[in-house]
Amino acid sequence: MAKDVQARVTMFIQAPPEEVYAAFIEPQQLTKFWLSKVSGPLNLGKAVHWNFMVEGAEIDATATKMEPGKKLAWKWSDKSTVSIDLEVLDGGTAITLINGDFPQHGTERIEAALNATEGFSIVLADLKTLLETGTSAGITKAKAKLIALRQ
Repeated sequence: MAKDVQARVTMFIQAPPEEVYAAFIEPQQLTKFWLSKVSGPLNLGKAVHWNFMVEGAEIDATATKMEPGKKLAWKWSDKSTVSIDLEVLDGGTAITLINGDFPQHGTERIEAALNATEGFSIVLADLKTLLETGTSAGITKAKAKLIALRQ
């Protein structure tokens, strides 16, 4: 199976790219739409601990690229990589998120990419709602609840 299997999600958010970028850096923003707990802000080369809304789901993230308002990338422990490109478009921001370098092989790699595509679609939809209205729609939290109920 090809190593280049990736999750790719795009979204348009009616907010400046600096706000979208900050939402992925600052703990107080991350916990409004995606995570339940964060050990600190993302900083280049420094690991931070992220607890997801799904009970027991946690990981270390290390920023590998930071260009405020333009690009952001991180590595999750030895699980995979995430890159975010931000583009000013029609008074808002086009965000493209790619999750790749999955360690699994064969059909498990494809399953990981499909799960990541679903997950990041939900995360970006919740981020869009948060930045455009000032309040999370609770989409990520609802998905976490569904996962917990089915475990």
